[in-house]
Amino acid sequence: MKYQLVLWDFDGTLADTLPLALSIYNRMAAERNFKPIDDPHAVRDMGMREFLKSHGVPLHKIPFAFSTFLGELRTMAADVVLYDGIDLALQQISEHGILQGIVSSNNTETIRQCLKANNAEAHFDYVSGTSRIFGKEKRIKQALAALNVPAKNALYIGDEIRDIEAARSAGLDIVAVAWGLNSAAALTQHRPTHLILTPSELLAILEG
Repeated sequence: MKYQLVLWDFDGTLADTLPLALSIYNRMAAERNFKPIDDPHAVRDMGMREFLKSHGVPLHKIPFAFSTFLGELRTMAADVVLYDGIDLALQQISEHGILQGIVSSNNTETIRQCLKANNAEAHFDYVSGTSRIFGKEKRIKQALAALNVPAKNALYIGDEIRDIEAARSAGLDIVAVAWGLNSAAALTQHRPTHLILTPSELLAILEG
């Protein structure tokens, strides 16, 4: 197989954290005078930078706001479920002898708590949370180095435009998933290597 390693994004890709994220963000928006998310479907067509600008989140407030957001999400980590079909996809990838890891903007401990609660820990050889909105490409490169896998033999899976940008910057092929934050139309505009609608489509990509 071409791919020796599959690196996953966490929120919106593996784990269905979007309803919690919406609730937390709108509560923070009321407290900090950000624009609330009134139409979640409209947000799906925005990149992260566009979202932050259109919702009045000043650049200097992003680190503190994001840290607060992750802290609240961490308290609910054990209650977060994986998307339908993810458990089977993880099992199939492991059975093919492909390494799996996670590089996410979420907190590492939050990710591990969720994996443990969903009996999915054993599938992962590497977990790294950046706790930053941007700069994921650096962590992807660190994962490749730690696992001794060339970029050409690794695949990143994510649900956002910024995942496509980060994977491309790190030299990886990217599978964009249409069940997460960004819509299929928005993802397609940024030309991912692959676009899938369900986790069941992953195996064909890996075998192909």
